[in-house]
Amino acid sequence: MRSIAVINQKGGCGKTTVAINLAACLACGDRRTLLVDMDPQSHCAVGLAVPEDQIERNIYDVLIAGYGQTDLILQQIVWQIGRNLDLAPSGIELAAMEPQLAGREQRENCLREVLAAQGQGYDYVILDCPPSIGLLTFNALRAADDVIIPVETGYFALHGLSRELETLAVLRQQCQQEVTVHILASMYDVRTKLAREVLAELRKHHKDQMLQTVINFNTKLKEAASFGQPITEYDTTSIGMRD
Repeated sequence: MRSIAVINQKGGCGKTTVAINLAACLACGDRRTLLVDMDPQSHCAVGLAVPEDQIERNIYDVLIAGYGQTDLILQQIVWQIGRNLDLAPSGIELAAMEPQLAGREQRENCLREVLAAQGQGYDYVILDCPPSIGLLTFNALRAADDVIIPVETGYFALHGLSRELETLAVLRQQCQQEVTVHILASMYDVRTKLAREVLAELRKHHKDQMLQTVINFNTKLKEAASFGQPITEYDTTSIGMRD
């Protein structure tokens, strides 16, 4: 099992879109894939047409089970989205997890322990992290083998990325976790000079971490999310699908 955390403190960079569609593409490649939503905003469920009012239990209930507060296991809360693709949905309860577990030992290892014990049926686990640094992101990092940072190719991209990498370095040291960090240029509009210049700067200064893949700005990706579908189902001929 390989776990990949999709992380960025900045909202609006396409983080959840990347997480959903990466998971869907892996599933299409005949890889058993679990998408875990670690963001209390629950955007993964929205982007995959899972009715929020029908989600009775979520990843929060599984994470706190290790402290005797529930007896739920991962398989009891996952939704089957499609062939080879499952979703462990989030809920607003996740926002209370940090204060609720304050002072508890091993609280940063909740997710890692759950996946180690209950996630072995999956080839890949994709972790969609909240746009903030805290216990939820710590849990994702402790469980991850790789980190993907989606970076919008806009005006604040370079400054924001430097801060993100500095923060990740501190977190990796605190978590004592060696993960491979990858940078993914997203929402790239080749028509604009700024986007081309930002992409060139990203490749110049972070060439060892930059993925060759570039996610172009594509309305089909936004449309797919609004219809509750990954791009693999919504439009297989689109630029978004190709990327």
